[in-house]
Amino acid sequence: MTTFLTIICFTLAASLISMNESYSFDFYIIIYLVYATPLILLIGLPLSILLDDLLSRIQFVNHGLYLSARILGYACAGVLGMYIYYVVIGVGEAILDFKETLVLTLFGVLAAILFVLIDMGLEVLLKIRRRKI
Repeated sequence: MTTFLTIICFTLAASLISMNESYSFDFYIIIYLVYATPLILLIGLPLSILLDDLLSRIQFVNHGLYLSARILGYACAGVLGMYIYYVVIGVGEAILDFKETLVLTLFGVLAAILFVLIDMGLEVLLKIRRRKI
């Protein structure tokens, strides 16, 4: 559920950011759905599972520290995910050019932050629902 909501929210947010006079909102919706969906499913979801497993092994002193570590961890996973993508598509030496990779890397971080925020929101909703039952 988190993955599909992230794909929808990321597509909408990235399309709003990218929209310009040359290409409409509709164009970017299609582009981001086509390109972001496999990235989120094939790279983001496994990194999320790995990160959640690592975080579950750590004993955090307070909940605020846990949330901060989780959000920061997901932001780092967004960067890592984009660099995995760059390696897979064979960018080569351009991967070291910060100017070339910055925008897409920031989009990877945006997707990862959206993922964790949606996940935390769904966790809260499930806890509330369980209390009512």
